[in-house]
Amino acid sequence: MQYKCLLLVIFMLVTKLVAAQTAQEREIETIIEAAAENLPDDYDYSELIGQLNNYRQHPLNLNKATTTQLQDLLFLSALQITALQEHIRNNGKLVDLLELQSIDLFDLQTIQKLLPFVTISADLDFNLISLKNVFKYGKHDFIFRYGEVLQDQKGFVIAKDSKLSHYTGNNQKLLGRYRFDFQNRIQFNFNMEKDAGEPFFAGKNSIGFDFYSASLAFKNFGLINKLVIGDYSLQFGQGLSLYTGFSFGKNADATLVPKVARGLTPYSSTNEINYFRGVATTLKFRSVEFTPFVSYQPIDATVQTKANPEYISSLGTTGYHRTLTELTNKNAADQLTYGFNLNYNKRNFKTGITTYSTQFEYPIRRRANSYNQYDFVGKELDNLSFYYDYSYHNFYFFGETAKSLGGGAATVNGVLTSFSSNISLVLLYRNYNKSYRSFYNEAFSETTNAVNEQGYYGGLNWKFLQRWNFSAYADFFKFPWLKYQVSQPNSKGYELLGRLTYAPTQRFVAYLNYRFKQKQQNNDNAKIKMLDEVSYQDWRLDIAYPINKNISLRNRAEVVKYQKGLPAAEYGLMLYQDLLYRPKATRISGNCRLAWFKTASYDSRVYSFENDVLYSYTILPLQHTGFRTYANLQYTFKKGLDFWFRYSAYLYRGEKTVGSGLDEIQGNKKSEVRLQMRYRF
Repeated sequence: MQYKCLLLVIFMLVTKLVAAQTAQEREIETIIEAAAENLPDDYDYSELIGQLNNYRQHPLNLNKATTTQLQDLLFLSALQITALQEHIRNNGKLVDLLELQSIDLFDLQTIQKLLPFVTISADLDFNLISLKNVFKYGKHDFIFRYGEVLQDQKGFVIAKDSKLSHYTGNNQKLLGRYRFDFQNRIQFNFNMEKDAGEPFFAGKNSIGFDFYSASLAFKNFGLINKLVIGDYSLQFGQGLSLYTGFSFGKNADATLVPKVARGLTPYSSTNEINYFRGVATTLKFRSVEFTPFVSYQPIDATVQTKANPEYISSLGTTGYHRTLTELTNKNAADQLTYGFNLNYNKRNFKTGITTYSTQFEYPIRRRANSYNQYDFVGKELDNLSFYYDYSYHNFYFFGETAKSLGGGAATVNGVLTSFSSNISLVLLYRNYNKSYRSFYNEAFSETTNAVNEQGYYGGLNWKFLQRWNFSAYADFFKFPWLKYQVSQPNSKGYELLGRLTYAPTQRFVAYLNYRFKQKQQNNDNAKIKMLDEVSYQDWRLDIAYPINKNISLRNRAEVVKYQKGLPAAEYGLMLYQDLLYRPKATRISGNCRLAWFKTASYDSRVYSFENDVLYSYTILPLQHTGFRTYANLQYTFKKGLDFWFRYSAYLYRGEKTVGSGLDEIQGNKKSEVRLQMRYRF
């Protein structure tokens, strides 16, 4: 006990130093890497990391923190949050952060991860709400980002007046972001973004950027617990019926399987789908919360205008408006969404219902295929769901059951238990009917949409010998009906993962990871209608270690094996070396990487996480043979004013072109620059 106490005191003395942030950053990287395969390359992760950066600058008071705020920290499981709240209820407010080690389920590693983001001090900057104080004490945060591919891509070379498909704008990617915050009670967000190829102050974008988003939010004003005017997100239950924004899927950390439902939040991302635009509020009376909402917004859609009556043949999901076709589909239809959530939360028990309706300007019709005959068609979809979670001693039960009116039902239920602060286990069962429908479905599943699926999942976290951690999961799934590339019912598969981590210090972390997945797909031979077994294996060794106080190195070796049916397996290989420079008291910091990769095809691609400018991460699939390199540089001009510069490049061997379609580049090289400025005052 004395040894642990001494370690904790020493850590607290140095935790505010930049070098001490490595463990948290690596954990975030691991979460993002696990989700990357089902997300677009340019996905905006600011929603995930924004709260952590906010708590790093303005630590969360553990004595006043709500369950949702504690969930924002990512490093606490549902059982650890319950244990902390029970400790405060039974013993009074924390008087010293050292008390954390006396709380059940809190180990030294968890406490070390928490310390940079939390405090027990009184809120020294509290000011009464008044117009004068809002303008005097409010915090402003402005970011501007510029990016550009340096080589000519096919879509920009084709003449603008050509009848061939081409990009109508320039090759610059621009982003502007403004945040105003007054003590987390009044917030204003304004985002503007233009992708490469989209027109700027021209054509359909005559007012400048392609995408604008804004929201004004109020918190804790008596009965009005939350009020958002403008763009907002909604997250309820286990994501089965209504859940927008980033959502965790399968992960090496099994304690992240239960969803973090934050309810109503202002929308702060530049992802151009999966959000609402209108007005929403959460009214709170004791243990009851009532959240009514209404949203009316234009959406991207392919509208068959020559048909009688007109109908939507497909909905846009990319957010790109570069070609004439994409611009035609931009905001081509209107969508109305309205409903409410009723939530009851009493100590360790929470339950609620969500009901809402989604209506489109034109009816949706699908091209007839065997696998999509149960997809939604029509003009209106109504959804209803019931959810719960309950903590009892070292058990946390959670689940949600949902129904789409006129369609099927779906349910997901699980239990998380901790036998001690060192061992956690989660079990989950899911059953999603083939005719269940929801446009805002982010429940736990093998595919990107929780429908037409049954499965059992089990995950384990085991911390031992203080420095070691073993995590694993097994997931068995079945698809009762046909699906894309699967022309027979009752296809099935399973996925296994094991990770062994050794972390003797905050800056030295090494892990060995193995993942195996097997599922069924149509045979490539069109004459033989049968399913082939498709297997995917991934071995990874990752080591991060310090050279001195300012410099750290990171190495990774990864091998992928892919096999479909009887043909010989194909392999993918990647090796990389990172160098990270993080001095304590100078204005310059940065990092760089040199990676070599070789894959047989896209099927044996290797995903690679890359450091980027603030609020941006890059996760790219590497394929073919070549090198990948990048360098990031951050310069702090003065307090509150920072600049970032990033250069990245591919150099392929034996390739005459890079990319495909309108992104194709002649030659074997693709490079990109990115500049960012952040000003806080």
